[in-house]
Parts: sequence; structure tokens; C-alpha cells
Amino acid sequence: MGKLIKFFFVTIGGLAIIVLAAVLVVPKIVDVQKYKPLLMEKVSEATGRKVSLDGDLNLSIFPWVGVSFSDFRLGNPEGYGEKDLVIVKSFEAHVKLMPLLSREVQVDSFILDGPEIYLEKRKDGRTNWDNLGSSSAPKENNTDQTTKAEPAGLGLKSIEVANFTIRDARLKYVDQQQGVTKEVTGLTLQLTDVNLERPISLIFNAVVDGKAVGLKGSIGPLGPKPGEGSLPLDLTISALDQLNAKVKGQLENPTGNLAYKLAIDVANFSPRKLLSALQMEFPVVTSDPAALDALAISMNMAGTAKNVAISDGKMSLDGSTLDFTTNIKNISPLNLFFDGKLNTIDLDRYLPPKAASQAGQGAAAGSSGSGKTAKTDYEPLRKITLDTKMSIGEIKVQGGKLQNIQIHLVANKGVLKFNPVAMELYGGNVASTATVNVQGKSPSTSLEARTTNVQVGPLLKDFAKKDVLEGTLVSNLALSMVGDSPEAIKKSLNGKGELLFTDGAIVGIDLAGMVRNVQASFGLAEKPTEKPRTDFAELRAPFTVKNGLVNTPETALQSPLMRITVKGDANLVTEALDMRVEPKFVATLKGQGDTTERKGLMVPVLVRGTFSKPQFSPDLTAILQGQLPDAESVKKTLEEGLSPDKVLPKDQGKTLEQGIKGLIPQLKIK
Repeated sequence: MGKLIKFFFVTIGGLAIIVLAAVLVVPKIVDVQKYKPLLMEKVSEATGRKVSLDGDLNLSIFPWVGVSFSDFRLGNPEGYGEKDLVIVKSFEAHVKLMPLLSREVQVDSFILDGPEIYLEKRKDGRTNWDNLGSSSAPKENNTDQTTKAEPAGLGLKSIEVANFTIRDARLKYVDQQQGVTKEVTGLTLQLTDVNLERPISLIFNAVVDGKAVGLKGSIGPLGPKPGEGSLPLDLTISALDQLNAKVKGQLENPTGNLAYKLAIDVANFSPRKLLSALQMEFPVVTSDPAALDALAISMNMAGTAKNVAISDGKMSLDGSTLDFTTNIKNISPLNLFFDGKLNTIDLDRYLPPKAASQAGQGAAAGSSGSGKTAKTDYEPLRKITLDTKMSIGEIKVQGGKLQNIQIHLVANKGVLKFNPVAMELYGGNVASTATVNVQGKSPSTSLEARTTNVQVGPLLKDFAKKDVLEGTLVSNLALSMVGDSPEAIKKSLNGKGELLFTDGAIVGIDLAGMVRNVQASFGLAEKPTEKPRTDFAELRAPFTVKNGLVNTPETALQSPLMRITVKGDANLVTEALDMRVEPKFVATLKGQGDTTERKGLMVPVLVRGTFSKPQFSPDLTAILQGQLPDAESVKKTLEEGLSPDKVLPKDQGKTLEQGIKGLIPQLKIK
């Protein structure tokens, strides 16, 4: 029995010595190089491409199964710009042998040095990776329904890789159809301490079209079934020495139904400098050259491939801060909820300079004159669903200020409802609602707006840079229109409203002087040195609009000095004026804002011409035809105040009566 045991151990020991000797000696005595042609033939059959291996092929077996080679090339088919699809400068890998028997993979190193990949799409649409790896051998038709599916996962107990490195890789993509060439150079990827149970350290650097990008951090642990379950991330992204961002969170089922929960923090950077580093021209020209120079974003994001929710969102731009929450319930078609709060923003900084804006308006006018106006496609608006809320502390625009703005927009099936749009405006408030319907060929819009206690003078001075009206405004408007161009809107504008101004003045026009003094008011006497104005206690202007024609049945101005009514039309389409200003009563020759003694008759005023060139003339016909009292006094005033040399050219021999008729064609003197 002892001899038998001794023989067994001697036999086992001898076999072990033989195996060990084979592992150590075989790589030394066997010429692996002579198998290179066979290996290249097999790889060529598998890929369907020409293969060459010009460098050495080395093999080691114990204690690590090691493979290394150099100068590997996988060729391109004929008709492409580069000879090779793949080039590998060198490759080296070492896998421990004995743990493989226990389904454990231990890799000492995996190093791929200088790989180059060239991808090309030709003008005919064919690519150099078409049919790569296809085989002409017929596939077996396996109809055995009892075949068991392979178990999920890798079927391995563990994986450990001490060093996984890709160095100095190059990727070039050429699309001849689109005329696009993209190139990535200097690509380096290094993974250390790769393990299924611990986080993997990652470093990635590359130069994309001449611009440096980088990524570092950790991924994992991968878990026993990589691609399934949770995959933690903790990464820092850098690009172009300008952009730095942190991403921390986890991916769920990365290879299946992907879901994610991420915290994203983009540090403050300059969009201007970023695009400059990309050698790209900044897409907008702003009035303030320092605008769009500081941007930072942070948010928590969770979602899937079809939806995303953002919470605790914060964006800072040039000193303006926006806090927001977003829920995209569906990406396509878009179903979006948004709630944002902006502290303040100066829009004037981001508008184009005045010279550029005027040039753009001139170009737009020229294009519209050609008769070829591009139609707006409203189909995307018909598909989206929106529920957005926005509150803004203050907006500066066109030199003016809007405060405490509240906007709520709901959109569904091409109907957009703004309810409300409210704000504080120059001591008062504005509240409005609007509906825009784009279900048809042209959008139809309805608008209701109410203002209370708005100070008109400062508003016009800031926004319009004009000093034409003062007072406190209360208004109520209800308008509707069809179309998306100014011309179409003016032609289709309908509605009604009323404007009430109190304790104000019309600046630049002296209605009291016009209705009192024919000579001074219509250019027949010296102009006053003081800026003319018409003070009033109340100015009420009711109006209706029908297809762009604005009619006021009786706009009334009241003051201690006078009572004036205005009736007539203003055509928004032709910009023609046809109005009549009529004095009702004068209580005294001195009154509110009237420091100079005024004498003369109250004469109705006709307002004709256009918006840009209004024409004022006395309605003498109405007086002389007996529509107003004291016609004889009017005649006497004309005879005394209008000398022939003021109304008649010196070289024309006309009578005074003829001259008056020429000055006012509608005047009829019996």
C-alpha cells in the first residue's frame, strides 16, 4: 500500500514537473512567428478584410498568459481615402492563468498603444465598415424551442484589471455626402483598479478638432452583472481650459431601460471665451460687449430616455439669477411643465446695437418688398403641451422698467393661453389675458387688458423717448386679430376699449390756442417761446376698431379752461387721419397752466394727413354756415388778422376772399 501511495505521488509530481517545464520551455523552443500567417488568415476570414502583422508576435503562458504584438493593420476596401481601417502600433496583455479555472479573471495589464481608426462615408452612401465581420457561410436554422437561454451576466465570479490603458489613439471620420470631417487625436483612456466590487478610477483626455477635452473621476462598482442594476458615477468634465462640470449620481440598467439620477454643477464660465477657444464666431452681437460673459448652472436631474425632471435648478447669467423646476413628461411630442423665478435682467444689454438693429429692419423691409415672405410653420406648436409659470422681479428694456411680472402660459393642441400676464408699471398695475390659436393657417389672437394708475409721462419718456403726454392712466381693452405680420394684424384688428387720463397734459399742442386764435395757432403769427401744452383734469377716449379703422365717437377733454371733444377716425392700414376737434365751453380766459391772457374766438380744428405728418386747420366752414355762433365776428377776425401778403403770393393778384378760399378750400363765403 505504501509503495502504491509513493508511486502515486511520484507520478503526480512528475506530471507537474512536465507541465511546468512545458509552460516555461515551450514558449522558448516553439517559434510562434511561423504561426503568424495562419493567424492573419483566420482574422482576415473573420473580418472580410486584408490583415497584416509586420511586427513581432510574442506569447507567454505561466504564470501569466501574455500576448503582445506590433504593427497590426486591418485594411480598407477599394475606393476609400485611406489604405487601412485600423492600425495598432502595439498591443500587450497579461492574464493570470490559474484563476481562469475558477472563472476569475485577473489581468495585470491591458495596453493598446497608438491605435488609429479611419471611418468614411462615400458620396454613394457606402461606408468602409459595411459588412465588417460578415461571413458567407450559411447560418444554421436552429428551430429547437427547448434551447436554454444563456444565464444573464458574464458568468464570472470576479474581474480584476490592474491597468487598462489606451494611449495616443486617433479617430478620423469623413462624410463625403455632407462634406464633414471630424478628427480626434491624442485620445488617452486609463482605468485603474478595475473590479466588479469597487469603484473604477477613470482618466480620459482627447483633442477634438484641435480642442482639448478631459474627463476624470470614478465609475462603479459595476456589480456582478455589469450593465444591470445601479452604476454610480462621480465625474469631473473639463474642456478647452474654459468649461468645468461635475456629474454625480447613478445610472440604472445602462444596457436596458436606462434611468438616471444625477446632480450636475457647471462652474462659472464665459460663453464668449468658450466659443473663441472653439474658433467659432459668437452667434449674436449685443449692445453690451460684456454681456453673455458669465454663466453657471446647477441642477438635480432624474429621468429616462423618454422623460426628465429637474429640481433645484439654478442658472446665473451676468448677475441675473434664475431658480427653476422642470418636468418634461414626454420628450416627443413635448409635454413640459416649467416654473421659474428670475430676480432681475437688463434686456437692453442683450439687444443688438441700434445701428445693427436699424440695418436689420431695413433688410427686413427690403425682403418684404420683394413679395416673398417666408411662412411660419406652426405645426410644432400644435403638437406640444405646456404649463409654464414665470415670475420676474424686474426687467429693464428699451430704457424702461417692468416690475413684479407674473406670466402663466398653457398650451394644448395649438391653443396658447396666457392667463394671467400681470405686472407693476410706473406706479400702477397691468393685468391681461390672451389666447393665441394656431390650429388654422394663420394665428388668431384675442387680448383683454386692464391698467390702473399708470403714470404715462415717465413711461413714454423711458420707452419711447418722447414727451407728448402726461397723466394717470386707467384703461380697459378687448381686441382680436388674425395673422402674424404687421400688415395682416392691422387689417384684421377688431375690438373696443376706453382710455382715461386724469390730471395730465398734452405736450406739444396748445388746443386752447388753436381754438381761440386762428393766426397764432396755424402758422400766421409768431410762435410762442414756451413749449405749448394743453393741461386737462380728465381726458376720456372711448374707441372701437373694425378691420383696422379706429373710431372715437367722442373723446372728451375737460379742464377749468375748456371743454373739448374729438370725433373721427384713424386708419391703421393707411395711417390716414380724419378727426375734428371741437371746443365746447370756456369758463375763463385764464385757467390751469394758462399764465398768458388769451383772446379770440373758439374755432373747431380739423386733423387730417397721416400719423407721421398730421395736418391741423381751422374748421371755418362750420362757423360760417351757422353751425357755431358769432359767424360775423369770425369774418371780422379774418379780415383784420389775415392780411393779403400773409395768405397770397406777392406775384398773384387775388382778392382777400380768393386768398382765404385758397388757404382753406372748404371755406364757403356767401
